[in-house]
Amino acid sequence: MTQIVGQVREELSEEFRERVRARLRAQPLDWLVEQLLTLLLPGNAVAESGPRRPSVPSGVIEKTEEGGTARRARLRELGLDEDSLSRYVERYRSLNRSVLEAGGYLIDPPRKGDALIPGKCRSARGEALLREVRDVLYGLLFGGEEEGVLLGRTGRELLTLTVPRAKAHTVAFLLRAATETGAEGTCQDLRGDTGDGTAGTVFQIEYGEVQGDLVGSALSASLKLLNNLEINERVLHGRRENAEEGVRADG
Repeated sequence: MTQIVGQVREELSEEFRERVRARLRAQPLDWLVEQLLTLLLPGNAVAESGPRRPSVPSGVIEKTEEGGTARRARLRELGLDEDSLSRYVERYRSLNRSVLEAGGYLIDPPRKGDALIPGKCRSARGEALLREVRDVLYGLLFGGEEEGVLLGRTGRELLTLTVPRAKAHTVAFLLRAATETGAEGTCQDLRGDTGDGTAGTVFQIEYGEVQGDLVGSALSASLKLLNNLEINERVLHGRRENAEEGVRADG
Protein backbone atom coordinates (compact mmCIF):
# COMPACT_ATOMS: atom_id res chain seq x y z
CA MET A 1 0.00 0.00 0.00
CA THR A 2 2.82 2.40 0.86
CA GLN A 3 4.46 1.73 -2.51
CA ILE A 4 1.18 2.30 -4.34
CA VAL A 5 0.61 5.62 -2.58
CA GLY A 6 4.19 6.65 -3.31
CA GLN A 7 3.81 5.79 -6.99
CA VAL A 8 0.58 7.77 -7.29
CA ARG A 9 2.18 10.79 -5.59
CA GLU A 10 5.13 10.62 -7.98
CA GLU A 11 2.82 10.37 -10.98
CA LEU A 12 0.80 13.38 -9.83
CA SER A 13 3.74 15.54 -8.69
CA GLU A 14 4.40 17.11 -12.10
CA GLU A 15 0.70 17.77 -12.68
CA PHE A 16 0.52 19.36 -9.22
CA ARG A 17 3.52 21.62 -9.98
CA GLU A 18 2.01 22.70 -13.30
CA ARG A 19 -1.32 23.54 -11.70
CA VAL A 20 0.36 25.58 -8.94
CA ARG A 21 2.56 27.32 -11.54
CA ALA A 22 -0.52 28.23 -13.58
CA ARG A 23 -2.28 29.63 -10.51
CA LEU A 24 0.77 31.72 -9.56
CA ARG A 25 1.09 33.12 -13.08
CA ALA A 26 -2.49 34.35 -12.82
CA GLN A 27 -1.77 36.40 -9.69
CA PRO A 28 -0.90 40.14 -9.76
CA LEU A 29 2.84 40.86 -9.80
CA ASP A 30 2.60 43.11 -6.72
CA TRP A 31 1.04 40.25 -4.73
CA LEU A 32 3.77 37.82 -5.81
CA VAL A 33 6.52 40.27 -4.83
CA GLU A 34 4.85 40.84 -1.46
CA GLN A 35 4.81 37.09 -0.82
CA LEU A 36 8.51 36.89 -1.69
CA LEU A 37 9.29 39.72 0.70
CA THR A 38 7.35 37.98 3.47
CA LEU A 39 9.40 34.82 2.90
CA LEU A 40 12.71 36.70 2.69
CA LEU A 41 12.04 39.07 5.61
CA PRO A 42 9.99 37.09 8.15
CA GLY A 43 9.16 38.90 11.39
CA ASN A 44 12.24 40.42 13.03
CA ALA A 45 14.70 37.88 11.67
CA VAL A 46 16.55 40.50 9.64
CA ALA A 47 16.41 43.13 12.37
CA GLU A 48 17.94 40.73 14.87
CA SER A 49 20.84 39.86 12.61
CA GLY A 50 21.44 43.44 11.43
CA PRO A 51 21.43 44.97 7.95
CA ARG A 52 22.34 42.75 5.03
CA ARG A 53 22.23 42.75 1.27
CA PRO A 54 18.81 41.79 -0.07
CA SER A 55 18.43 38.38 -1.63
CA VAL A 56 15.86 39.08 -4.33
CA PRO A 57 15.46 36.11 -6.68
CA SER A 58 16.94 36.75 -10.10
CA GLY A 59 14.31 37.55 -12.69
CA VAL A 60 11.69 39.12 -10.41
CA ILE A 61 12.59 42.71 -11.17
CA GLU A 62 13.78 42.19 -14.74
CA LYS A 63 10.26 41.12 -15.74
CA THR A 64 8.90 44.53 -14.75
CA GLU A 65 9.28 47.88 -16.46
CA GLU A 66 12.45 48.69 -14.47
CA GLY A 67 14.70 46.14 -16.16
CA GLY A 68 16.56 45.72 -19.41
CA THR A 69 17.47 47.80 -22.40
CA ALA A 70 14.09 49.58 -22.50
CA ARG A 71 14.92 51.43 -19.30
CA ARG A 72 18.30 52.53 -20.65
CA ALA A 73 16.61 53.86 -23.77
CA ARG A 74 14.07 55.80 -21.71
CA LEU A 75 16.82 57.23 -19.51
CA ARG A 76 18.71 58.49 -22.54
CA GLU A 77 15.54 60.26 -23.66
CA LEU A 78 15.15 61.87 -20.23
CA GLY A 79 18.60 63.44 -20.52
CA LEU A 80 19.51 63.61 -16.84
CA ASP A 81 22.35 66.06 -16.26
CA GLU A 82 23.13 68.90 -13.88
CA ASP A 83 21.30 71.43 -16.05
CA SER A 84 18.08 69.40 -16.24
CA LEU A 85 17.83 68.36 -12.58
CA SER A 86 16.41 71.70 -11.41
CA ARG A 87 13.63 71.41 -14.01
CA TYR A 88 12.72 67.92 -12.82
CA VAL A 89 12.70 69.12 -9.21
CA GLU A 90 10.44 72.08 -10.03
CA ARG A 91 8.01 69.95 -12.03
CA TYR A 92 7.84 67.07 -9.55
CA ARG A 93 7.34 69.37 -6.57
CA SER A 94 4.36 70.95 -8.31
CA LEU A 95 2.62 67.58 -8.76
CA ASN A 96 1.05 67.19 -5.33
CA ARG A 97 -1.95 64.96 -4.65
CA SER A 98 -4.53 67.64 -5.53
CA VAL A 99 -2.83 68.45 -8.83
CA LEU A 100 -2.55 64.78 -9.77
CA GLU A 101 -6.27 64.24 -9.19
CA ALA A 102 -7.34 67.45 -10.90
CA GLY A 103 -5.05 66.71 -13.86
CA GLY A 104 -6.49 63.24 -14.39
CA TYR A 105 -3.37 61.34 -13.37
CA LEU A 106 -5.24 59.74 -10.45
CA ILE A 107 -8.84 58.54 -10.56
CA ASP A 108 -10.64 58.01 -7.22
CA PRO A 109 -7.51 56.86 -5.34
CA PRO A 110 -7.62 55.60 -1.74
CA ARG A 111 -7.34 58.20 1.00
CA LYS A 112 -3.84 59.39 1.80
CA GLY A 113 -2.33 57.02 4.34
CA ASP A 114 -4.52 54.06 3.41
CA ALA A 115 -3.75 51.23 0.97
CA LEU A 116 -1.46 51.39 -2.03
CA ILE A 117 -2.84 53.20 -5.06
CA PRO A 118 -3.63 50.38 -7.53
CA GLY A 119 -3.16 50.60 -11.27
CA LYS A 120 -6.90 50.98 -11.85
CA CYS A 121 -6.73 54.33 -10.05
CA ARG A 122 -4.13 55.70 -12.46
CA SER A 123 -4.92 56.87 -15.95
CA ALA A 124 -2.60 56.21 -18.89
CA ARG A 125 -0.97 59.55 -18.10
CA GLY A 126 -0.59 58.51 -14.48
CA GLU A 127 1.04 55.21 -15.43
CA ALA A 128 3.43 56.99 -17.78
CA LEU A 129 4.36 59.46 -15.05
CA LEU A 130 4.91 56.63 -12.54
CA ARG A 131 7.22 54.88 -14.98
CA GLU A 132 9.10 58.12 -15.58
CA VAL A 133 9.65 58.84 -11.89
CA ARG A 134 10.90 55.29 -11.34
CA ASP A 135 13.34 55.75 -14.22
CA VAL A 136 14.49 59.07 -12.79
CA LEU A 137 15.08 57.47 -9.39
CA TYR A 138 17.16 54.74 -11.00
CA GLY A 139 19.14 57.28 -12.98
CA LEU A 140 19.81 59.48 -9.97
CA LEU A 141 21.03 56.59 -7.85
CA PHE A 142 22.81 54.35 -10.34
CA GLY A 143 22.87 55.96 -13.78
CA GLY A 144 26.05 56.60 -15.74
CA GLU A 145 27.12 57.57 -19.23
CA GLU A 146 25.83 54.28 -20.67
CA GLU A 147 22.30 55.36 -19.69
CA GLY A 148 22.88 58.95 -20.78
CA VAL A 149 23.08 60.18 -17.18
CA LEU A 150 25.77 62.87 -17.24
CA LEU A 151 26.42 63.88 -13.65
CA GLY A 152 29.81 64.93 -12.31
CA ARG A 153 29.49 63.05 -9.04
CA THR A 154 32.01 64.28 -6.49
CA GLY A 155 30.88 62.72 -3.19
CA ARG A 156 29.11 59.73 -1.69
CA GLU A 157 25.90 60.01 0.31
CA LEU A 158 23.52 57.55 1.94
CA LEU A 159 19.78 57.52 1.33
CA THR A 160 17.71 55.87 4.08
CA LEU A 161 14.04 55.21 3.32
CA THR A 162 11.46 53.68 5.68
CA VAL A 163 8.42 52.07 4.04
CA PRO A 164 5.62 50.04 5.65
CA ARG A 165 6.36 46.36 5.17
CA ALA A 166 3.17 45.80 3.18
CA LYS A 167 4.28 48.46 0.69
CA ALA A 168 7.99 47.68 0.58
CA HIS A 169 7.79 45.98 -2.83
CA THR A 170 7.13 49.37 -4.46
CA VAL A 171 10.74 50.41 -3.86
CA ALA A 172 12.38 46.97 -3.81
CA PHE A 173 13.52 47.55 -7.41
CA LEU A 174 16.04 50.06 -6.05
CA LEU A 175 17.70 47.35 -3.94
CA ARG A 176 17.75 44.96 -6.86
CA ALA A 177 19.31 47.69 -8.99
CA ALA A 178 21.94 48.32 -6.31
CA THR A 179 22.89 44.65 -6.40
CA GLU A 180 23.08 44.67 -10.21
CA THR A 181 25.20 47.81 -10.45
CA GLY A 182 27.55 46.97 -7.59
CA ALA A 183 26.35 49.87 -5.44
CA GLU A 184 25.97 49.60 -1.69
CA GLY A 185 22.43 48.66 -0.72
CA THR A 186 20.90 47.04 2.36
CA CYS A 187 17.47 46.43 3.80
CA GLN A 188 16.39 45.87 7.41
CA ASP A 189 13.04 44.79 8.82
CA LEU A 190 11.71 46.63 11.88
CA ARG A 191 8.58 47.32 13.92
CA GLY A 192 6.99 50.55 15.01
CA ASP A 193 9.25 53.08 13.25
CA THR A 194 7.14 54.18 10.30
CA GLY A 195 5.51 57.10 12.06
CA ASP A 196 2.25 55.33 12.82
CA GLY A 197 3.47 52.33 14.82
CA THR A 198 3.20 49.85 11.95
CA ALA A 199 5.92 47.42 10.89
CA GLY A 200 8.28 48.72 8.28
CA THR A 201 11.32 48.01 6.15
CA VAL A 202 14.36 50.29 6.02
CA PHE A 203 16.19 50.62 2.70
CA GLN A 204 19.68 52.13 2.61
CA ILE A 205 21.43 52.95 -0.66
CA GLU A 206 24.66 54.83 -1.34
CA TYR A 207 24.72 57.19 -4.31
CA GLY A 208 26.95 59.81 -5.88
CA GLU A 209 26.19 63.48 -5.29
CA VAL A 210 27.14 66.53 -7.34
CA GLN A 211 27.93 70.08 -6.31
CA GLY A 212 24.98 71.97 -4.84
CA ASP A 213 23.12 68.90 -3.53
CA LEU A 214 21.27 68.65 -6.86
CA VAL A 215 20.91 64.87 -6.83
CA GLY A 216 19.60 64.88 -3.26
CA SER A 217 16.98 67.52 -4.07
CA ALA A 218 15.87 65.56 -7.13
CA LEU A 219 15.70 62.34 -5.09
CA SER A 220 13.50 64.02 -2.50
CA ALA A 221 11.12 65.40 -5.13
CA SER A 222 11.00 62.07 -7.00
CA LEU A 223 10.26 60.03 -3.88
CA LYS A 224 7.46 62.37 -2.85
CA LEU A 225 5.93 62.02 -6.31
CA LEU A 226 6.29 58.22 -6.13
CA ASN A 227 4.47 58.38 -2.81
CA ASN A 228 1.65 60.47 -4.32
CA LEU A 229 1.31 58.13 -7.30
CA GLU A 230 1.59 54.73 -5.63
CA ILE A 231 2.88 54.28 -2.06
CA ASN A 232 0.20 56.59 -0.62
CA GLU A 233 1.66 57.30 2.82
CA ARG A 234 0.79 60.53 4.61
CA VAL A 235 4.53 61.09 4.99
CA LEU A 236 7.21 58.98 3.35
CA HIS A 237 10.06 58.93 5.86
CA GLY A 238 13.50 59.37 4.35
CA ARG A 239 16.80 61.02 5.08
CA ARG A 240 20.13 61.68 3.41
CA GLU A 241 23.47 61.88 5.13
CA ASN A 242 27.19 62.00 4.58
CA ALA A 243 30.20 61.89 6.85
CA GLU A 244 30.83 65.63 6.84
CA GLU A 245 27.40 67.25 6.98
CA GLY A 246 25.36 64.81 9.09
CA VAL A 247 21.71 63.99 8.49
CA ARG A 248 19.19 65.87 6.34
CA ALA A 249 15.55 64.81 6.74
CA ASP A 250 13.42 64.55 3.58
CA GLY A 251 10.12 63.19 4.98
